[in-house]
Amino acid sequence: MDHNVMPVMDSMNTGFMASSSIGETAVNWHLVIMIVWAMGTIAIGLWLFYSNLKFSRKIAGKRTFLMSVETHYKENPDNKEKNLTNKRMTKKKKKKMCLPVYVVDGLYSPCLMKYRGETGIYVTSDLINQKEKLRYAINHELCHYRHHDLIWSMVRGIFLASYWFNPLVWVAAVMSKRDCELACDYGVIRVIGKDNRLDYGKALVDLISSQEQKNNVFQMATTMWGSSKGIKERVNMIVENKKMKIPTLIAILLIATLSVGFTFTEPLTNVKDFTDQQKMQITAFATKWADAVTERDARTIYGLCQNKELYLTIGGVAENGQLWMGVSSPWPWNRDYKINILDSSTIEIYYYFRTSIPTVYAAKEIVTIREIDGKYKAAQDSWKQFDKVESKKDFDEAYKFGFPELEDFTETYQFQADDNTDYNKGRKEILENPATAAIDQLNLAGARVSGIYKDAYAKKALVKFEWKDGEGTVYLTQPEFTTEKGNKKQATVWVVSNEKWGTKTNGSI
Repeated sequence: MDHNVMPVMDSMNTGFMASSSIGETAVNWHLVIMIVWAMGTIAIGLWLFYSNLKFSRKIAGKRTFLMSVETHYKENPDNKEKNLTNKRMTKKKKKKMCLPVYVVDGLYSPCLMKYRGETGIYVTSDLINQKEKLRYAINHELCHYRHHDLIWSMVRGIFLASYWFNPLVWVAAVMSKRDCELACDYGVIRVIGKDNRLDYGKALVDLISSQEQKNNVFQMATTMWGSSKGIKERVNMIVENKKMKIPTLIAILLIATLSVGFTFTEPLTNVKDFTDQQKMQITAFATKWADAVTERDARTIYGLCQNKELYLTIGGVAENGQLWMGVSSPWPWNRDYKINILDSSTIEIYYYFRTSIPTVYAAKEIVTIREIDGKYKAAQDSWKQFDKVESKKDFDEAYKFGFPELEDFTETYQFQADDNTDYNKGRKEILENPATAAIDQLNLAGARVSGIYKDAYAKKALVKFEWKDGEGTVYLTQPEFTTEKGNKKQATVWVVSNEKWGTKTNGSI
């Protein structure tokens, strides 16, 4: 045998290249394989981190608060709205955890996502005016929350990164995500009742088929997804019932087949005569309009109005011909507004007017627009001022999209509380009590304080206000802030916050 053959044979058995007359080079194949595996794991791990960070930041940056829902409740057929929106907290002592629900413009599917420690439900903007579909979408995502699917998504990601070389792991990941969806479909049926399964099946087809399909196994968020075959499978399982009549089964399968067929050939829009381009143009108009209002930019408002008569209902013209609008105070600060596009001709804008205190005066503006020579112009403009929030109806309307970001003014509130001059006399007592702080900061009136719950350790409080027409909840916090000198300081004042938390009490008044 050739002497040069033996080293090669040995290397196949041992993994090492033995020395020979050909050369003294030795290669550790085990090490090579480990390096390749580690590089693959690191690459996939980094992609997992990057893609999910990018997705979460993109979604969180566009979100608008819609409501909060209890994570555990039994569907009440007689009052679905109450259970869904968590308008009234239960009187039971058992802790009720809540999840915030956000609306995101441009989101392709409802999803459950955790961002900066806060788990929330994110829904598409077209569901705002479709209460039944919204209810089903929220129920579906609540099932993901109860099943701890965010944790399972992380486990799935860890396995993909660790065993990226094994095709069976990739198949298992896809099947795992599919099984999560099927389990949530079953969970929703248990909540809403078997009698409503047909409606849920129809809604499921619309929720999935009307959006871009992205079955991304790397994604941690529990997005709704489905191929045409997958949707049919899910609908089949939803309607599977021995007592269900054959015509009903045929009807829903036809709906699924037709909807899926149309969906995977050409995208549909949920609003007639409202294209993506129109939506972008209307959003740009609304932003330009709202910016001009907050900046008292009368010239821009004048240019956006259909005619001078409309402008004169908003602003004025000085003797020297200069345009003007607005007052010094109260007025929105730093573009403090929320935009809600109702349809292709109606824009709803919520402003938070402030004083130097700063107390909030909410106002709603409705701008009716029309397209003239390829550009949008304001045709009508109306305002509703909430000088005092005197009812539950006012409370829900004024703070429809959440409270203004008052935590930015923590240092101002703390200064007022610590100031002993006559100018700020009494401010300490007001701001260091969560109920009076909420009344002062949100301009509430005519409400009875029905409960105050505090978490002394977390520096959080929850105040329940009761009006004749219902009850509202305000969340507050005692944040840590940085002084002008750069020092960290713990606030003793209470500041209204959009952060929700449970109602386990350390004390009540």
